Amino acid sequence: MNNEQCPIGGYLHRWGLRLRLAESLTWGPWGAAVGLGVGLLLALAARLWPLLLARWLAGLAGLLALIGVAVGLAAVWLRPRPLPRLARVFDRRFDLAERLTTALEIGTGRLWAAPAMVGAQLADTLDAAARVDPRALLPLRVSRRPLVVFGVLAAALVLSLWLPNPQEDVLLQWAAVRAVIEERVEELETTREEVAHAEGLTEAEREMLLQALEEAIAALDEGRATPEEAVAALSEAEQALAELQYPGAAGTRAGLERAAEGMADSDLTRDIAEALASGDYQAAAQALAVYSGAKGEALTREEELELAHELAEAAGALAGSDPDLAERLAQAAEDIERGDIAEAREAIQEAAQRMGGAGERVQRQETVESALAELQEGREQIAQADGT
Repeated sequence: MNNEQCPIGGYLHRWGLRLRLAESLTWGPWGAAVGLGVGLLLALAARLWPLLLARWLAGLAGLLALIGVAVGLAAVWLRPRPLPRLARVFDRRFDLAERLTTALEIGTGRLWAAPAMVGAQLADTLDAAARVDPRALLPLRVSRRPLVVFGVLAAALVLSLWLPNPQEDVLLQWAAVRAVIEERVEELETTREEVAHAEGLTEAEREMLLQALEEAIAALDEGRATPEEAVAALSEAEQALAELQYPGAAGTRAGLERAAEGMADSDLTRDIAEALASGDYQAAAQALAVYSGAKGEALTREEELELAHELAEAAGALAGSDPDLAERLAQAAEDIERGDIAEAREAIQEAAQRMGGAGERVQRQETVESALAELQEGREQIAQADGT
């Protein structure tokens, strides 16, 4: 007869289940108390170091308490308990004087006894087992001690989370800085796309701009950068882009705007003026270059003189900001007035090329200024969020 077939096995299985239930009501609360204790330790540590906000600590403490309950119950229900071990446990708990253990050993053949002794021992054991009241000897009630400990720890945790914690200000400041950094990353990515398609840049200049922006984005987007590191990364990018600035671009842009105002009152140069006013410098150069070709032959002498007048005014507007372009425009006006149309066409062609080049320099400066403005704004916002 094996352990499962032994008549004592039925008692041991039923009592074993009740034992696990009784132990669950002990180890479950103790597990909750231990988990809550770990949460309390974290809450106390969070008053020394900036770890988590109070609401997150409260949630984490609750989760740890549940984990503690689960671990306590798992220890009770997953631990193997063979019948021989249960027999020894219940022999002690129910004061059965080794009856259960002896009956199991006889039933499984581990202990030899005379047939008459076997029947008498089994009958005595079954009689003793029938008199056992498991409800009285294995009561299903929660121990007060773990409940008291849990209550004390819960009160301490609530007090720790309720009292003002200076470390929360640090965490909130970090969160604000991180939010600003994430916003700046999005803005820099937009600027990077604009630079990638911007006009007026050589491939070397475009590559340098993109590299500086990508390095800044990478430094900010790591998620581990401190405010100081983020500000330093943006400052390095600013320094790299500063090398691409064209100091005379603002004057050139202003001169081209003045030239546009002067040429806007003539049908002959209105297209040029509108293109300059809208910042489409290449279109303006192409509109000017038209007069270096066959269209110039179709102009009447009166129209030629009108064109010369407009070109002379444009030259005057650009004299202080782009002398080379102003000189070409003035030369074209003089050639037209002298009636030397061939020379005038050549001068207009050169002026159109110089106007396109001036427009490229202005566009490059605008692109660099836009990127620098984003970097500077990001650096200032991060420094402001960090309180520096």
